[in-house]
Amino acid sequence: MGTNPASRFGRAFGTRDFFRGAAFGSLVYATASSFVLLLLLADCLLLADLLVEQGQVTLSSDALEAVERRTQILLVPDETPRDPRIAFSDAGILPIVARSAGTVWSTPTAALYARVELLRSNASAMHALLLCGALLALARNVLCSRSRTFAARAGQQVAVRLRRRVHHQTLRLGPSDLENRDARHAFDLFTSSVDCLRDGLEEWIHALVRFPFELLMLTLLILMVHWLLALQCLIPLVFCWFLLHRERRRVDADRRLSDDRARSELSVLAEGLQKTRLVRGFGMDEFEQKHFNTHLERLEDNMTAFKQGQRRSVWFVRVLILAAASITALLIADKILLPETASDQLPLSATMLFVLSIACMHGPLEALWNLGKARDASGIALDRIYRYIDEIPEVGQTVGARFLQPLTRSLRFEGVTYANSGKRKLLDRFDLKIPAGSVTAFVSLDPLEALAAAYLLPRFIEPQSGRVLIDGEDVALATLESLRAETILVGGNDPFLTGSVLENISCGASNYSLQKVTEAAKAAHAHHFILKLSEGYETMLGEHGESLTPGQGFRLGLARANLRNPALLIVEEPAPPIDEDTKSMLDDAYTRLQRDRTVLFLPTRLSTARKADQIVVIHRGKVAAVGTHAELVKTSAEYRHWEYVRFNEFQRGRESENS
Repeated sequence: MGTNPASRFGRAFGTRDFFRGAAFGSLVYATASSFVLLLLLADCLLLADLLVEQGQVTLSSDALEAVERRTQILLVPDETPRDPRIAFSDAGILPIVARSAGTVWSTPTAALYARVELLRSNASAMHALLLCGALLALARNVLCSRSRTFAARAGQQVAVRLRRRVHHQTLRLGPSDLENRDARHAFDLFTSSVDCLRDGLEEWIHALVRFPFELLMLTLLILMVHWLLALQCLIPLVFCWFLLHRERRRVDADRRLSDDRARSELSVLAEGLQKTRLVRGFGMDEFEQKHFNTHLERLEDNMTAFKQGQRRSVWFVRVLILAAASITALLIADKILLPETASDQLPLSATMLFVLSIACMHGPLEALWNLGKARDASGIALDRIYRYIDEIPEVGQTVGARFLQPLTRSLRFEGVTYANSGKRKLLDRFDLKIPAGSVTAFVSLDPLEALAAAYLLPRFIEPQSGRVLIDGEDVALATLESLRAETILVGGNDPFLTGSVLENISCGASNYSLQKVTEAAKAAHAHHFILKLSEGYETMLGEHGESLTPGQGFRLGLARANLRNPALLIVEEPAPPIDEDTKSMLDDAYTRLQRDRTVLFLPTRLSTARKADQIVVIHRGKVAAVGTHAELVKTSAEYRHWEYVRFNEFQRGRESENS
């Protein structure tokens, strides 16, 4: 994937996307708002000319005839004798109609004067132009708001699409996450990264559909007012604007450099605050004071140099702005002061339109200039999202996979080696055979080793070498659906789903009746506390519902697994402390769940390990010992150490305090 910001955005939102959906709606509204802006500026031109000229104009007989031909209105009756020069007063916008002869404004102004009778007198023209300006300003605000709304909708659509992909990818990668690191990363991507991208994309779409066309319209407008003056003014203004932004970038870079140096000096100075006993104990006061003063002077010199540079930059910017304004004012004044008969003479009303149009260009230019920063920030978020989406899952369904029958004879690990994403080897040529129908406990000094062995069974992770066999069939060659239907893992810290208790146990499947769900809950000793909830099995859990204790959530997980009646049940007990109600019921729940199936425990309670048919001690990725609790206490140093570390009297004391 390219590192260019345009290529990053092109993957999430291509050029074609501007011409369909919500982005196209934003483009249409933005284009309409640009045309309305031109009409608003034209209205301002007419209003300014009306205020300046006050509807007074003197026309020669030839000019009068030309105006009458263009407007198709007889301004002086035929029976009235025509003087060589005729003066009009209270004529509305007639002065600009007469003055625009031979320009691009000739036809529009003549048509307005001819068709809108209100524009033929001063008072009515003033009221009409003010009302029209207000309506145009309102229309522009509405159109800009709609353009922004559609841009936000387009950004939201991309965010929704990416959230779906992140969610789908999390379902593919999540089961392989032994240490729960990817889940936190995925949550950050799903929330903050996608939000950052959405906001940046909204700004990007809105700016690109609105401001380039708006700048083009404003440029054409000032070229129509006076093309030569437009070029004379725009070139120095754009050059000064570029130098201004270049100076701002330099100042920002100097500020970051100064801040880095200041932090370095401050860290050295702060170290002295932590060495007081050393300094006073060895009589190093004079040395420490000298060292402190040296770095303090460096800090002050650095801050002084930055402030001086900042003041020079401020003066440079002021001089630059003054120079640009002076050049522009001089060029415009030169055209205003020309005689009225000169072809290049610029009326005051046209001057106001010219200046106002140039002023309107500043906002779009600033927005487009700053767009790169927003795009880069969003591009970083987009890079993170796509790097995650492009990850290849560790486990995938094999081509030609076969349906796997439930476990009936034995479960076997055959030379299994597994290393996690950090290249840490958790299992090393791991060999083990477990008879069907037995209860086995996996224990290890490193909890990840036992967890890795358990995760291999439903193929949440894939070994780098070796095989896992169920009744002699390699699980890697089985369909994931058939394997995971008969191999259920209950996690000690599995969260409950957002939904009702019934949906949490049935996982939303409609083929489980309430009676079956209730029987599964009773076997896991969850039925009693469920009935105590506000609405029983219909009680909502999760974000906007009720919460459960870790022990209640664990029993809910046992009920969920029991409902599916798997041939192989893997139970990872929750980390202590466990509430007393759960402790008293677990042993009986386990007895019920162990009937007619193979059970594998990852115990955190000693009583669970003691009741297992066999305990497998895993140490440094290998099977260190196998036996019952009574046997291993006598023969396995690793097991005794595991028991002591987790269940010594000090540990039990801390757990009882926490509970």
